[in-house]
Amino acid sequence: MGWCTTSDVDRFAAAAGGHLRSRAAENTLLLSAAQAARSEPAGLRTRGAGRQPAAAEPGLLFGWWEPPDGGEPRGAFVHDPAVPLLISGRAPEMAAALAATLAKMGRHVCGVDAPTEAADAFAAAWSQRAGAAVRAHRTCRVYRLTGFPQGTPLHGTPPYGTPPQGTPALPGTGSWPPPEMPGPVGRLRVATTEDRSLLADWLAAFAAEAAERLGSPSDVAADLISYGGAVFWEVPRNPSRIREAAHYLPIPHHRDPAQVWEPVSLATLTRPVAGTVRISMVYTQPDRRRNGYAVALTQAVSRALLTGAAPAGPGDQAGVSRAVPGLLGSASARGCVREVVMITDKNRPDHWGGRFGYQVVSERAVLRFGPATGAMPRTPSTRSMPRLPTGPLPRLPRLRG
Repeated sequence: MGWCTTSDVDRFAAAAGGHLRSRAAENTLLLSAAQAARSEPAGLRTRGAGRQPAAAEPGLLFGWWEPPDGGEPRGAFVHDPAVPLLISGRAPEMAAALAATLAKMGRHVCGVDAPTEAADAFAAAWSQRAGAAVRAHRTCRVYRLTGFPQGTPLHGTPPYGTPPQGTPALPGTGSWPPPEMPGPVGRLRVATTEDRSLLADWLAAFAAEAAERLGSPSDVAADLISYGGAVFWEVPRNPSRIREAAHYLPIPHHRDPAQVWEPVSLATLTRPVAGTVRISMVYTQPDRRRNGYAVALTQAVSRALLTGAAPAGPGDQAGVSRAVPGLLGSASARGCVREVVMITDKNRPDHWGGRFGYQVVSERAVLRFGPATGAMPRTPSTRSMPRLPTGPLPRLPRLRG
């Protein structure tokens, strides 16, 4: 049949929900966009780490691809005119047909975010129809970390996340952190209302560095705090070596009770959907980078999402994990999260995700569309300049000495 379109998110979820959930990690962007459209009717919605007022965005359009044989949908899209078009499905012919469908509807498309093959096919078809120039914005890899096989319940009693006896663990689910990755001193803390101003500043700084669209940073921060979707990595403020080592002593009175902790790195999380949570951004203050804070934060929050507990940190009893209160409203502790997804720049080394146990599941390209370009216009002809007289140079008189 081809592409079916609707502005009703419930109809879209009923028609394409099964297709999207069958590959939840690959389709995390579309699932999050649809979830946000359903859960925020008050005029604000979220995509990734940013929100835009509905008044500034003329309307969402959803769609799914129905094959000619009448089988299950094999592709889907979510179109918001303010951000790049999201496409699920790798078939180039589906993407090219979508360009024709949106062009006939008069939709404005500022870019496309899709699997590489589909993004290239859509961009070629759209540029031919709309006369737009195509600019490569980013090429990304989608990583997935699965703690335990899908459907395996996570026990809520210590040790958190222990699978039933005989359950095979997937790659990357051994001891945490891996022995080859000793982490820096620090701990996880979920952002609260007192952190709203700091969180807004860091969100704005990240958006500026990544050249991403962001609505009101303060509103975005408030939304993240409301469901426990912002997590800080904190370190002791200017610790000496002796005071830092004292945190690992089992005797409490050797520790400094007045130790002041300060946040140095931030991770934001999407709401759980289809058992999947995406780490949408990781940001470290420029003057605190290259200290391993982002690595420690990523592996600790991944562990906390899948098991409901973070690795033991300074001041904790050796070898004992601790719960992270407020993380996604403690949804992870109830076994609601089966997969953690990250979308990172393709320029990162291939072994980057493997260090945490993440596996590459797909590649995506983000392309931007702009005004058509062509040859430089010819300047109007002007009169020729008068030629200067030429000839031998005049001889200078000889000076007598």
